[in-house]
Amino acid sequence: MKKKFFLLIIALWYLALPGFSQERGGPDFEKFKSQKIAFLSEKMNLSTKEAQEFWPVYNSFEKQRGELQSYRRQLEQKTRDEKINLSDQEIIKTTRDIAATFRKEADLSVDFNEKFLKILPPQKVLQLYRAENQFRAHMFDQYRKKREEEKK
Repeated sequence: MKKKFFLLIIALWYLALPGFSQERGGPDFEKFKSQKIAFLSEKMNLSTKEAQEFWPVYNSFEKQRGELQSYRRQLEQKTRDEKINLSDQEIIKTTRDIAATFRKEADLSVDFNEKFLKILPPQKVLQLYRAENQFRAHMFDQYRKKREEEKK
């Protein structure tokens, strides 16, 4: 039960991240990435040694996760238009491929959690997850404030 809840939380978190950038690698994404690194660094209070070991592993995790999310967005884009005519077999394959990306992301998270635990004390790994959630909430707040200002 706890594992399913954990996987659900991770899946929802991954779905939220792409909304902060129009295109991965664009100026908005680079700004987002820089803000995230600064935010996590501050919240996790990594030593120099920990940071040197942690950031390459975390960046690898983010890259692989981003590739999975990008692939899923491509699959979803294929089916956005309601007028698109896909056979039932094509639809079944697409839905299975989309579902598989969620499983791969969850597996990736589990694998990298173990890598993080080899680099950092358990408390700091937990702090990583807290900091990521705090950062996401912070970004949602910024986005909401920006939208409210644009309406004025």
